[in-house]
Amino acid sequence: MTRAALGALALVAALAGCGGGDGGTPGGGGTGPDGAILRPPDGAPCPSGLVACGAICADLSTSVDHCGGCGNDCDPGATCTSGLCACPAGTMDCGNGCTTGLMSDPLNCGSCGNTCPSGSLCNAGACVCGTGLVACGDTCADLSSDAANCGACGRGCAGGGCTSGVCTCAPPLVMVRGGCVDVTRDPQNCGSAGNTCGDLEYCVAGACVCRPGLTDVGGTCRDLTSDPLNCGAPGVMCTGGTPVCSAGDCVSDCAPGLERCGGACVDTNDDPQNCGGCGDRCDVEQICSDGNCRDFRPAVGCTTCPCDASCTGDFGSCCPYPGRPIDVICVDGRCP
Repeated sequence: MTRAALGALALVAALAGCGGGDGGTPGGGGTGPDGAILRPPDGAPCPSGLVACGAICADLSTSVDHCGGCGNDCDPGATCTSGLCACPAGTMDCGNGCTTGLMSDPLNCGSCGNTCPSGSLCNAGACVCGTGLVACGDTCADLSSDAANCGACGRGCAGGGCTSGVCTCAPPLVMVRGGCVDVTRDPQNCGSAGNTCGDLEYCVAGACVCRPGLTDVGGTCRDLTSDPLNCGAPGVMCTGGTPVCSAGDCVSDCAPGLERCGGACVDTNDDPQNCGGCGDRCDVEQICSDGNCRDFRPAVGCTTCPCDASCTGDFGSCCPYPGRPIDVICVDGRCP
Protein backbone atom coordinates (compact mmCIF):
# COMPACT_ATOMS: atom_id res chain seq x y z
CA MET A 1 0.00 0.00 0.00
CA THR A 2 1.42 3.44 -0.96
CA ARG A 3 2.20 6.24 1.47
CA ALA A 4 -0.74 8.21 -0.03
CA ALA A 5 -3.18 5.33 0.54
CA LEU A 6 -1.99 4.87 4.11
CA GLY A 7 -2.37 8.61 4.70
CA ALA A 8 -5.89 8.55 3.33
CA LEU A 9 -6.89 5.68 5.62
CA ALA A 10 -5.36 7.48 8.59
CA LEU A 11 -7.27 10.61 7.70
CA VAL A 12 -10.55 8.73 7.40
CA ALA A 13 -9.98 7.07 10.75
CA ALA A 14 -9.05 10.37 12.37
CA LEU A 15 -12.11 12.12 11.05
CA ALA A 16 -14.39 9.25 12.02
CA GLY A 17 -13.06 9.46 15.57
CA CYS A 18 -14.05 13.11 15.73
CA GLY A 19 -17.74 12.20 15.48
CA GLY A 20 -18.37 14.48 12.54
CA GLY A 21 -17.06 17.63 10.93
CA ASP A 22 -15.49 20.49 12.73
CA GLY A 23 -17.86 22.85 11.06
CA GLY A 24 -15.05 24.64 9.29
CA THR A 25 -14.88 22.72 5.99
CA PRO A 26 -17.47 21.95 3.33
CA GLY A 27 -19.26 18.66 3.78
CA GLY A 28 -18.04 18.35 7.36
CA GLY A 29 -14.52 17.15 6.36
CA GLY A 30 -11.72 17.65 8.90
CA THR A 31 -8.15 18.74 8.39
CA GLY A 32 -5.65 15.87 7.96
CA PRO A 33 -1.91 15.41 7.22
CA ASP A 34 -0.26 18.14 5.14
CA GLY A 35 -3.43 20.20 5.36
CA ALA A 36 -5.42 17.62 3.36
CA ILE A 37 -9.14 17.14 4.01
CA LEU A 38 -11.72 14.64 2.88
CA ARG A 39 -13.54 15.65 -0.28
CA PRO A 40 -17.01 16.99 0.39
CA PRO A 41 -19.49 14.11 0.11
CA ASP A 42 -21.98 16.19 -1.87
CA GLY A 43 -19.60 16.48 -4.84
CA ALA A 44 -18.77 20.09 -4.16
CA PRO A 45 -15.32 21.23 -5.26
CA CYS A 46 -12.32 21.27 -2.94
CA PRO A 47 -11.64 24.48 -1.02
CA SER A 48 -9.53 27.10 -2.72
CA GLY A 49 -5.83 26.15 -2.90
CA LEU A 50 -6.50 22.40 -2.62
CA VAL A 51 -6.75 19.83 -5.39
CA ALA A 52 -8.89 16.68 -5.47
CA CYS A 53 -6.65 13.60 -5.25
CA GLY A 54 -9.01 10.65 -4.98
CA ALA A 55 -10.93 10.99 -1.71
CA ILE A 56 -8.59 13.74 -0.50
CA CYS A 57 -8.32 17.46 -1.08
CA ALA A 58 -4.57 18.09 -0.96
CA ASP A 59 -2.21 21.06 -1.04
CA LEU A 60 0.15 20.08 -3.88
CA SER A 61 2.71 22.61 -2.74
CA THR A 62 3.29 21.02 0.70
CA SER A 63 1.83 17.49 0.71
CA VAL A 64 4.53 14.79 0.90
CA ASP A 65 1.94 12.32 -0.46
CA HIS A 66 0.93 14.53 -3.38
CA CYS A 67 3.91 16.79 -3.97
CA GLY A 68 3.45 18.76 -7.17
CA GLY A 69 0.88 16.24 -8.41
CA CYS A 70 -1.58 13.69 -7.13
CA GLY A 71 0.13 10.45 -6.04
CA ASN A 72 3.64 11.88 -6.27
CA ASP A 73 4.83 10.92 -2.79
CA CYS A 74 8.24 12.00 -1.50
CA ASP A 75 10.77 9.44 -0.27
CA PRO A 76 11.09 8.87 3.48
CA GLY A 77 12.64 11.80 5.30
CA ALA A 78 11.94 14.33 2.53
CA THR A 79 9.66 17.36 2.72
CA CYS A 80 7.56 19.01 0.04
CA THR A 81 8.29 22.67 -0.61
CA SER A 82 6.64 24.58 -3.44
CA GLY A 83 5.63 21.28 -5.01
CA LEU A 84 9.15 19.80 -5.00
CA CYS A 85 10.47 16.99 -2.80
CA ALA A 86 13.64 17.90 -0.96
CA CYS A 87 15.86 16.29 1.64
CA PRO A 88 16.90 18.20 4.76
CA ALA A 89 20.24 19.99 4.69
CA GLY A 90 23.17 17.60 5.04
CA THR A 91 21.30 14.66 3.56
CA MET A 92 20.69 13.35 0.03
CA ASP A 93 18.16 11.06 -1.62
CA CYS A 94 19.92 8.17 -3.36
CA GLY A 95 16.70 6.32 -4.22
CA ASN A 96 15.99 4.81 -0.83
CA GLY A 97 15.06 7.92 1.13
CA CYS A 98 17.07 10.77 2.60
CA THR A 99 20.35 9.54 3.99
CA THR A 100 23.20 11.04 5.97
CA GLY A 101 25.46 8.11 5.06
CA LEU A 102 27.25 9.72 2.11
CA MET A 103 30.30 10.15 4.31
CA SER A 104 30.49 6.45 5.17
CA ASP A 105 28.30 4.48 2.73
CA PRO A 106 30.59 2.43 0.37
CA LEU A 107 27.73 2.25 -2.17
CA ASN A 108 27.15 6.02 -2.19
CA CYS A 109 30.45 7.46 -1.05
CA GLY A 110 30.46 11.25 -1.29
CA SER A 111 27.72 11.16 -3.93
CA CYS A 112 24.88 8.92 -5.00
CA GLY A 113 26.01 5.87 -6.99
CA ASN A 114 29.71 6.30 -6.26
CA THR A 115 30.59 2.71 -5.32
CA CYS A 116 33.92 2.12 -3.64
CA PRO A 117 36.27 -0.57 -5.07
CA SER A 118 36.02 -4.03 -3.58
CA GLY A 119 37.94 -4.21 -0.34
CA SER A 120 37.87 -0.46 0.35
CA LEU A 121 35.98 1.69 2.85
CA CYS A 122 34.19 5.03 2.63
CA ASN A 123 35.83 7.50 4.96
CA ALA A 124 34.74 11.15 5.13
CA GLY A 125 33.06 10.79 1.73
CA ALA A 126 36.11 9.30 -0.02
CA CYS A 127 36.93 5.71 -0.93
CA VAL A 128 40.04 4.50 0.85
CA CYS A 129 41.82 1.18 0.26
CA GLY A 130 43.35 -0.71 3.15
CA THR A 131 47.01 -0.50 4.11
CA GLY A 132 49.30 -1.76 1.33
CA LEU A 133 46.50 -1.78 -1.27
CA VAL A 134 45.97 0.49 -4.28
CA ALA A 135 42.69 1.30 -6.06
CA CYS A 136 42.77 -0.32 -9.52
CA GLY A 137 39.45 0.30 -11.20
CA ASP A 138 36.76 -1.44 -9.16
CA THR A 139 39.09 -3.33 -6.84
CA CYS A 140 41.81 -2.69 -4.26
CA ALA A 141 44.94 -4.55 -5.35
CA ASP A 142 48.22 -5.56 -3.76
CA LEU A 143 50.64 -4.57 -6.53
CA SER A 144 53.33 -6.80 -5.07
CA SER A 145 51.36 -10.04 -5.54
CA ASP A 146 48.27 -9.44 -7.70
CA ALA A 147 48.76 -11.25 -11.02
CA ALA A 148 46.18 -8.96 -12.66
CA ASN A 149 47.89 -5.79 -11.38
CA CYS A 150 51.56 -6.71 -10.96
CA GLY A 151 53.71 -3.70 -10.12
CA ALA A 152 51.10 -1.36 -11.61
CA CYS A 153 47.35 -1.26 -12.18
CA GLY A 154 46.36 -3.23 -15.29
CA ARG A 155 49.73 -4.94 -15.75
CA GLY A 156 48.64 -8.58 -15.97
CA CYS A 157 50.76 -11.73 -15.82
CA ALA A 158 48.96 -13.95 -18.33
CA GLY A 159 49.28 -17.52 -17.12
CA GLY A 160 51.80 -16.60 -14.42
CA GLY A 161 52.16 -15.23 -10.93
CA CYS A 162 53.37 -12.01 -9.38
CA THR A 163 56.26 -11.83 -6.91
CA SER A 164 57.47 -8.51 -5.47
CA GLY A 165 55.70 -6.69 -8.29
CA VAL A 166 57.37 -8.74 -11.06
CA CYS A 167 55.59 -11.30 -13.26
CA THR A 168 56.95 -14.82 -12.87
CA CYS A 169 56.37 -18.12 -14.66
CA ALA A 170 56.83 -21.67 -13.43
CA PRO A 171 59.02 -23.98 -15.63
CA PRO A 172 58.65 -24.95 -18.43
CA LEU A 173 56.84 -21.66 -18.92
CA VAL A 174 58.82 -18.59 -19.94
CA MET A 175 57.75 -14.95 -19.75
CA VAL A 176 57.33 -13.56 -23.27
CA ARG A 177 55.88 -10.08 -23.83
CA GLY A 178 54.04 -10.03 -20.51
CA GLY A 179 52.63 -13.55 -20.67
CA CYS A 180 53.74 -17.06 -19.80
CA VAL A 181 54.27 -19.34 -22.79
CA ASP A 182 55.11 -23.04 -22.93
CA VAL A 183 58.30 -23.13 -25.02
CA THR A 184 57.97 -26.91 -25.31
CA ARG A 185 54.73 -26.54 -27.35
CA ASP A 186 54.38 -22.95 -28.61
CA PRO A 187 55.09 -22.79 -32.39
CA GLN A 188 55.91 -19.07 -32.11
CA ASN A 189 58.29 -19.59 -29.21
CA CYS A 190 59.56 -23.12 -29.75
CA GLY A 191 62.46 -24.00 -27.49
CA SER A 192 63.11 -20.33 -26.74
CA ALA A 193 61.38 -16.98 -26.94
CA GLY A 194 60.92 -15.80 -30.52
CA ASN A 195 61.91 -19.06 -32.24
CA THR A 196 59.07 -19.47 -34.75
CA CYS A 197 58.32 -22.70 -36.61
CA GLY A 198 57.37 -22.79 -40.29
CA ASP A 199 53.73 -22.71 -41.40
CA LEU A 200 53.70 -26.48 -41.97
CA GLU A 201 55.44 -27.23 -38.67
CA TYR A 202 54.42 -27.31 -35.05
CA CYS A 203 56.34 -27.52 -31.80
CA VAL A 204 57.02 -30.81 -29.95
CA ALA A 205 59.31 -30.95 -26.90
CA GLY A 206 60.80 -27.60 -27.86
CA ALA A 207 61.64 -28.57 -31.46
CA CYS A 208 59.91 -27.65 -34.74
CA VAL A 209 58.72 -30.74 -36.60
CA CYS A 210 56.34 -31.34 -39.49
CA ARG A 211 52.67 -31.14 -38.64
CA PRO A 212 50.88 -34.47 -38.06
CA GLY A 213 50.18 -36.10 -41.42
CA LEU A 214 53.18 -34.45 -43.06
CA THR A 215 56.63 -35.97 -43.64
CA ASP A 216 60.00 -34.28 -43.86
CA VAL A 217 61.28 -34.86 -47.37
CA GLY A 218 64.61 -33.17 -47.98
CA GLY A 219 63.90 -30.48 -45.37
CA THR A 220 60.38 -29.74 -46.66
CA CYS A 221 57.17 -30.98 -45.07
CA ARG A 222 55.17 -33.04 -47.58
CA ASP A 223 51.79 -34.76 -47.47
CA LEU A 224 52.48 -38.23 -48.85
CA THR A 225 48.75 -38.89 -49.18
CA SER A 226 48.25 -36.13 -51.77
CA ASP A 227 51.64 -34.85 -53.03
CA PRO A 228 52.00 -35.91 -56.71
CA LEU A 229 55.78 -35.61 -56.39
CA ASN A 230 55.91 -37.83 -53.32
CA CYS A 231 52.81 -39.99 -53.53
CA GLY A 232 52.75 -42.69 -50.87
CA ALA A 233 56.53 -42.45 -50.41
CA PRO A 234 59.29 -39.89 -50.96
CA GLY A 235 60.23 -39.54 -54.65
CA VAL A 236 57.21 -41.39 -56.09
CA MET A 237 55.84 -39.18 -58.89
CA CYS A 238 52.41 -39.36 -60.50
CA THR A 239 52.61 -39.12 -64.30
CA GLY A 240 50.91 -40.24 -67.51
CA GLY A 241 47.36 -41.50 -67.14
CA THR A 242 47.49 -41.26 -63.34
CA PRO A 243 48.66 -37.66 -62.81
CA VAL A 244 47.09 -36.99 -59.40
CA CYS A 245 47.76 -38.34 -55.94
CA SER A 246 44.85 -39.45 -53.75
CA ALA A 247 45.17 -41.31 -50.44
CA GLY A 248 48.79 -42.14 -51.29
CA ASP A 249 48.03 -43.63 -54.72
CA CYS A 250 48.50 -42.19 -58.21
CA VAL A 251 45.08 -42.07 -59.90
CA SER A 252 43.47 -40.55 -62.97
CA ASP A 253 41.14 -38.23 -61.08
CA CYS A 254 40.12 -37.29 -57.54
CA ALA A 255 37.42 -39.22 -55.74
CA PRO A 256 34.10 -37.51 -54.89
CA GLY A 257 34.42 -35.21 -51.90
CA LEU A 258 38.02 -34.29 -52.66
CA GLU A 259 39.15 -31.22 -54.55
CA ARG A 260 41.93 -31.27 -57.12
CA CYS A 261 44.61 -28.71 -56.31
CA GLY A 262 47.22 -29.10 -59.04
CA GLY A 263 48.07 -32.79 -58.87
CA ALA A 264 46.85 -33.24 -55.25
CA CYS A 265 43.47 -34.55 -54.14
CA VAL A 266 42.66 -32.77 -50.86
CA ASP A 267 39.85 -32.16 -48.42
CA THR A 268 39.73 -28.37 -48.20
CA ASN A 269 37.74 -28.61 -44.95
CA ASP A 270 40.76 -29.65 -42.90
CA ASP A 271 43.90 -29.34 -45.07
CA PRO A 272 46.11 -26.56 -43.60
CA GLN A 273 47.84 -26.20 -47.00
CA ASN A 274 44.54 -25.74 -48.87
CA CYS A 275 42.09 -24.54 -46.22
CA GLY A 276 38.79 -23.60 -47.84
CA GLY A 277 40.40 -23.46 -51.29
CA CYS A 278 43.49 -24.42 -53.23
CA GLY A 279 46.63 -22.66 -52.03
CA ASP A 280 44.99 -21.08 -48.96
CA ARG A 281 47.65 -22.00 -46.39
CA CYS A 282 47.14 -21.50 -42.66
CA ASP A 283 49.79 -19.69 -40.62
CA VAL A 284 51.94 -21.41 -38.03
CA GLU A 285 49.60 -20.45 -35.17
CA GLN A 286 46.51 -21.66 -37.07
CA ILE A 287 44.72 -24.94 -37.77
CA CYS A 288 42.15 -25.68 -40.48
CA SER A 289 38.59 -26.25 -39.26
CA ASP A 290 35.53 -26.38 -41.54
CA GLY A 291 37.51 -24.75 -44.33
CA ASN A 292 38.62 -21.85 -42.16
CA CYS A 293 42.03 -21.11 -40.64
CA ARG A 294 41.46 -20.79 -36.88
CA ASP A 295 43.96 -19.18 -34.53
CA PHE A 296 45.12 -21.39 -31.65
CA ARG A 297 47.51 -21.33 -28.71
CA PRO A 298 48.75 -24.13 -26.46
CA ALA A 299 46.57 -24.68 -23.40
CA VAL A 300 49.02 -23.56 -20.71
CA GLY A 301 49.04 -25.96 -17.79
CA CYS A 302 46.35 -28.20 -19.28
CA THR A 303 46.75 -31.54 -21.06
CA THR A 304 43.18 -32.86 -21.09
CA CYS A 305 39.98 -31.10 -22.22
CA PRO A 306 38.14 -29.23 -20.88
CA CYS A 307 40.64 -26.55 -19.91
CA ASP A 308 38.42 -24.05 -18.13
CA ALA A 309 41.31 -22.07 -16.66
CA SER A 310 43.34 -21.84 -19.89
CA CYS A 311 40.80 -21.71 -22.72
CA THR A 312 38.87 -18.48 -22.17
CA GLY A 313 37.75 -15.39 -24.09
CA ASP A 314 38.26 -15.60 -27.86
CA PHE A 315 40.24 -18.82 -27.37
CA GLY A 316 37.37 -20.56 -25.60
CA SER A 317 37.32 -23.94 -27.40
CA CYS A 318 39.48 -26.68 -25.90
CA CYS A 319 40.58 -29.03 -28.69
CA PRO A 320 43.13 -31.78 -29.33
CA TYR A 321 45.69 -30.77 -31.95
CA PRO A 322 44.62 -32.33 -35.29
CA GLY A 323 46.30 -35.70 -35.61
CA ARG A 324 47.96 -35.46 -32.21
CA PRO A 325 45.33 -35.81 -29.46
CA ILE A 326 47.91 -35.72 -26.65
CA ASP A 327 48.52 -32.02 -27.43
CA VAL A 328 45.69 -29.83 -26.12
CA ILE A 329 45.18 -26.38 -27.64
CA CYS A 330 42.82 -23.44 -27.17
CA VAL A 331 41.10 -22.48 -30.44
CA ASP A 332 39.39 -19.30 -31.59
CA GLY A 333 36.26 -20.95 -32.96
CA ARG A 334 35.18 -24.56 -33.48
CA CYS A 335 37.41 -27.60 -33.13
CA PRO A 336 38.35 -29.46 -36.35
